[in-house]
Amino acid sequence: MASCLHFIVVLCLTSGLWSGANAQKKENPCHDPCKTCPSGWTPFEDHCYMYKHAAKTWAHAEVDCIALGGNLASIPNQEVYTFIRKIINTASNENEQTWIGGNDLAKEGVWMWSDGTKFVAKNWAPGQPDNYHGLEHCLLMNYHDLINDSPCTNLRAFVCGVRL
Repeated sequence: MASCLHFIVVLCLTSGLWSGANAQKKENPCHDPCKTCPSGWTPFEDHCYMYKHAAKTWAHAEVDCIALGGNLASIPNQEVYTFIRKIINTASNENEQTWIGGNDLAKEGVWMWSDGTKFVAKNWAPGQPDNYHGLEHCLLMNYHDLINDSPCTNLRAFVCGVRL
């Protein structure tokens, strides 16, 4: 079942049927003019973020984030990266390895964010991404305090993000 869900999520993301711009999901929990995050979400810049401790595969984490009105978090700049690391550290009391929305599921080496925003990442761990054994296509934070590609089927905590 997990591989079937993974295949469906990958197919929808890569075909353009499912992106941050057009995904069928619950209504965004916050939209103009409210400009505040709902309970349980933490605001930063123009997004709200939520750390989820439940260990999920990358695909299941993405589905959970979509059900909450967002996607796995994207990291457009160093400030957001630092902020999300702080959320993870506060919630887990450690630098827990945590899923975020980066993936190269459509084409090896071509990274994208699951919310459809432009992929920018400068915090790769040394030698990463390496697609070890051809199995690493999803992005996690806090691999030696940096980002790393990892098998999408690993079970990890995750961070959701939703645009205000």
